[in-house]
Amino acid sequence: MGESICRSGGNACFFLLDSVFLRCKKAITRTTLLLLLTACLASISPGEETLQSLLQEREQILVRMDDLMKERYKSGLCHWTETIPARLQLLEFRRDHALSPREGIAFQKEIVALREEECRVFQKSLEADPSLRLEAYRSREACLAAKCRLLEMESRARGEKL
Repeated sequence: MGESICRSGGNACFFLLDSVFLRCKKAITRTTLLLLLTACLASISPGEETLQSLLQEREQILVRMDDLMKERYKSGLCHWTETIPARLQLLEFRRDHALSPREGIAFQKEIVALREEECRVFQKSLEADPSLRLEAYRSREACLAAKCRLLEMESRARGEKL
């Protein structure tokens, strides 16, 4: 009969106090209820911690995806170019969530190197198979975009206006 349940869900704290509990005049006072409320609110993890745990989980999944594609390539189940999207996703995630501009720039440099390698592979493939012209153009454009992004990031890190 007069139970109080405190549970957190997202950013909210719910109290289920039945009417009998609230009318109880023995040991329950407003001060006791306020202390209970304070204890429950203190136990709720702030939104940043929840965001941090979600980001960690995302990174773990992206690492697993990248590892899986590397294994598929090593096993001969896919071409090297098929591993690129998973690797790029991981590097872009790490760049976007870097703790400092310097760290973000380091990840962008890895992205540029990967895009340059992709572009070289498509250029060689294009010589053997002209039907890959569109993929070669897309690869070259992505490489140029990655280089532009790197230059922009470096300019911002130096405090230059773009």
